[in-house]
Amino acid sequence: MRRRAGAEVAGLACPRLRIEEVGVRVTPDAVEARSTLSLGSLCFTGLAKRRGGVIRIEQLAAAAAVAAMQQYLQQCASNRPLPRLELIDAAIAVTGTGQEFIHATVRLSEQNGYTYLLGSALVRNDRCSTAVAAALDATSRRLGLLCLPTPREGEDTAQSLPLSPPEEMVTPAVAAEEQFPAEPLEDPPATPVPHSPEDPLRAEPVAADPRPADATHGPALGVEITATSVRVAAVGPEGEILAEARRPTRGGGEADATLSAALDAVGEVTDALDSSSDPLAAIGIAMPGELRVADGVCISCGDLPSWREVQVAAPFARESGLPVAMLGSTVAAALGESRFGAAQHLSRVIYVRVGADIEASLIVDGAPALGGDLNPSRAGHMVIEPDGPNCECGQLGCWQALAGRDSVVVRALRAVRGGTPSALAAAVGNRLGSITPALVCRMAAGGDAVAREALAETGSYFALGLANLAALFDPEGIVVEGTPPALGAALLRAAEATLKSKGRSQLLSRCVLLTPHLNDSARVLGAAAYAARFAGNGAGGLRGEERGSADWSAATARPGELSV
Repeated sequence: MRRRAGAEVAGLACPRLRIEEVGVRVTPDAVEARSTLSLGSLCFTGLAKRRGGVIRIEQLAAAAAVAAMQQYLQQCASNRPLPRLELIDAAIAVTGTGQEFIHATVRLSEQNGYTYLLGSALVRNDRCSTAVAAALDATSRRLGLLCLPTPREGEDTAQSLPLSPPEEMVTPAVAAEEQFPAEPLEDPPATPVPHSPEDPLRAEPVAADPRPADATHGPALGVEITATSVRVAAVGPEGEILAEARRPTRGGGEADATLSAALDAVGEVTDALDSSSDPLAAIGIAMPGELRVADGVCISCGDLPSWREVQVAAPFARESGLPVAMLGSTVAAALGESRFGAAQHLSRVIYVRVGADIEASLIVDGAPALGGDLNPSRAGHMVIEPDGPNCECGQLGCWQALAGRDSVVVRALRAVRGGTPSALAAAVGNRLGSITPALVCRMAAGGDAVAREALAETGSYFALGLANLAALFDPEGIVVEGTPPALGAALLRAAEATLKSKGRSQLLSRCVLLTPHLNDSARVLGAAAYAARFAGNGAGGLRGEERGSADWSAATARPGELSV
């Protein structure tokens, strides 16, 4: 994720210092930011990295910029004791007219003490580059003074200019790992107020527990119900699976038989837990379909056609006596990846699942965004092309009709039947009805032109939907899951190429595009984490002692689920 901003930062006392590039990437272990500043033909690159807690990527970018400025100081102020720059905060503030600013606070430590430097910048396009500009605004005037040459006798230093480093100097990247607090200021003031010297803001990292403050510390059970199987896992606070059991779906997917199999698996997992472990805190149930989560009811489910108004949560509460929470499969997967997987370092994440349909769920600060009982699959029905193909919902040009799994095959078939040379037909023995999304992905990886074009066109429409979601919800990351997995990865690559080539690259400056890390464990982990969180703050779901109540839904947790 990179943004080039070659223009100078206006109004600074050191006008030759320019923002060249700002980039953020997410790895399995950390979130990293790289900011590159330039002075003439030289570049100064700073790195910043965080490994835990809630991370604001604009703050991380500003920390990397401060590290680059430290390198600038090191090379320009060689005749003086080297001062130290540390980012204290980069906080977002919104004016009464709706304008958004980023205020940066940088501490400059010298031999005789330290000073807080303040700067601001108006958010115009992306927050990361704006945060870097705010950090420059805070420091550049002081940098100009620190980098002045030692004056000769009688020389007017006010007329001197900052020294440029020698052209031959090598400028390696300077790391600023975890040099700012884990949390930004809450409700930032109109201008940042630095602490007094007796109570300075800490420049060292603050150890952060990645669990929500209201989460329980005992294990919780995650239950995942699908059309073919039931999975139950006891999950610890850090996402570790302590015990698990699986059962095939019984009775052709009939509700009573399936729930009975799930309860058997719950009993097996409970018995397998070490008696010395903390007691179970709650049960979370994840399943597909249209759900009334407040009541623990499955209204209907395309994967389980016989399920109509099925009480899902009540049997688990009755048998276990524990709080039970229910949420959709996509929301559970989103929460799992946000808490324990690809997006665990980000505070605002959209999870997109691409299969026969397209679903999306928004996670904010480790919890599903509140949205009532709406179904995440409605994301697939936003209109991308008004005169596009028919969708199963009756509209024209829906996102899933243009970018869903089946659209890849439709485009490949159209090209093959139109006579375009391709190895797809030979791969299925000319039985064109046997072409699958997985085959198209495999042939595209092998260089087949038709397969590659089908994925590229589908990816361009997929990119439009992602851009709409990003514009609406301003996430720090988007996780894309595909069924099959190769489809999700291929569409993500194609979408990224589209965004870079068609003037929408600012999306890539505002958030990162990610593939899932948890594979088939995301839903069961997310369900358990959700149940533990709400049991911990007293908002847990249906309890066993309430099973006789005529209005037990009033005591049920309301898992938030935002459908877009």
